Amino acid sequence: MNSIHYYFTFDDGLELKFSVDLDRPYDPKKIPAGTPDWTLLGNNQCSNCPLSKAEHSHCPAALDLDKVARDFQKLPSHTKAHVRVVTPEREYVKRVGLEEGVRALMGLIMATSACPVFGALKANARMHLPFASPHEFITRSASMYLMRQYFIAREGGTPDWELKGLVKTNEQLQLVNHAFWQRTVTAFQNDANSKALLSFFTLSSSVSSSLDAQLAKVKPIFFPADSAGS
Repeated sequence: MNSIHYYFTFDDGLELKFSVDLDRPYDPKKIPAGTPDWTLLGNNQCSNCPLSKAEHSHCPAALDLDKVARDFQKLPSHTKAHVRVVTPEREYVKRVGLEEGVRALMGLIMATSACPVFGALKANARMHLPFASPHEFITRSASMYLMRQYFIAREGGTPDWELKGLVKTNEQLQLVNHAFWQRTVTAFQNDANSKALLSFFTLSSSVSSSLDAQLAKVKPIFFPADSAGS
């Protein structure tokens, strides 16, 4: 099983563990009994959601996020935690505010869910990088998108070297993130969950509204000032 494990250890001794199967199955006809109403597809359904209530009674991403949201609902976002992330290749360890840790975990869960919109992030999830800085986020997003365009070109398709599709993808993700923020605020009234989702909203917004400006910030990595004109 290709899984990534998150371990949260708090100063008071509380420990929380989450395992995310990157290839987990999803059957819209097999919804566990007692599933909470906040996961219903029609509860703050995303405006760009392509799923129909006739075939999907519940939101697949919300179903996957329910345990995480419930486990963190009583913990404030400023709470510090020692977070260890174990992937098949390596481990990451960092002491962070809960908002940052939950954002990384929620991002992985949503990107590997059966949500058609988040499906655009599945390749990124395969190379999961928790606690990514804004520069790392924009570099990874653009790099993964351009790699896909390379394969499209190799197969005779028309690549998008100007990253117009990346902007459109993040515009769609903004709509989903905002709807999820409304879901969690209504259901849990907890700032750790809501602030983590707002962080996603901010990251997606930075790509869709100011991609050129964000790329300009990472340009010096590839063209350092001391080599200009050489």
